[in-house]
Amino acid sequence: MSYLQNKNVIRWLGIASFIYAIICLHGCAQLQTKESTLSPPHKKYTVTMPANGWEPIKLDKGDLALWHKQHHAMIAFISTNVDDKEVSLEMLNSQLFIGIKGKEILLNESTTVDNQNAIHTMLAGEMDNCKLKIDSYVIRAGNYIYDLVYWAPSDSFDYVKGDFENMVRSFKFTQ
Repeated sequence: MSYLQNKNVIRWLGIASFIYAIICLHGCAQLQTKESTLSPPHKKYTVTMPANGWEPIKLDKGDLALWHKQHHAMIAFISTNVDDKEVSLEMLNSQLFIGIKGKEILLNESTTVDNQNAIHTMLAGEMDNCKLKIDSYVIRAGNYIYDLVYWAPSDSFDYVKGDFENMVRSFKFTQ
């Protein structure tokens, strides 16, 4: 597991490129936790670390990713400063899935995360001949976009999806 050098590229290349970079690059650094609460440096949120099997990986400039080796699953929290207030949550959400082939939308709903408007999407698709499922939340708070994303191979997706759901429920803005 590893990290992408420029997280701003993640938003515009979509989740497919991010998945590829996480899987293929080398040189990860551990993220510090305090009593199971993750608070990435220079970010405006905290989140509770899931229990067994998840390994934190520090991404560029403090966002985070968690890897579950047994189920080949990944959770990523990505924040991006976006100056364009005209860009809708729907557009930002659709950009996450650029590069995923054979997309089948399983769920697409408006919701809230820590009292902020969000879009919750689940989809099935394929990347590099691997069938996978993705569960995501896109949240806009001020000038920031927060992408909370979980993905795993289709056959192991449900095993640790509850850990992602618990993390989303624990997600709190600090300012």
